Amino acid sequence: MPQALIIEANMVVGCELSKRLAELGFDNLDHVWTEEDAVAMAVRHPPDLVVIGDEIDEGDGVSAARRICEARDVPVLLVTRDSLRVGERLTQGAVLDGPYSFSKLPETVCAAQNDYRPV
Repeated sequence: MPQALIIEANMVVGCELSKRLAELGFDNLDHVWTEEDAVAMAVRHPPDLVVIGDEIDEGDGVSAARRICEARDVPVLLVTRDSLRVGERLTQGAVLDGPYSFSKLPETVCAAQNDYRPV
């Protein structure tokens, strides 16, 4: 059962990501709003994919992904309006640049999983 962790405080974006990931076969979805909650959730339910959005209530989504990947190698997908700013901080993973269409999510998830190379 593929497990995805969504780090996104915007409920509309988070719910749409959850819906689309479920359609792609992720049957276990965790959705968190803070860096600390993301790291703690990844310990309880190790994800097969981490999805980071632009909005987070506390901390930083990229930092959360780095911390999660220190403990367990996992592909990361960044869904953002500003890929240049965040992409500079994320050395691996796939980016779905905004404004984006959720219809591009399947190919981007596939790219994140296929291009994934543990460091």
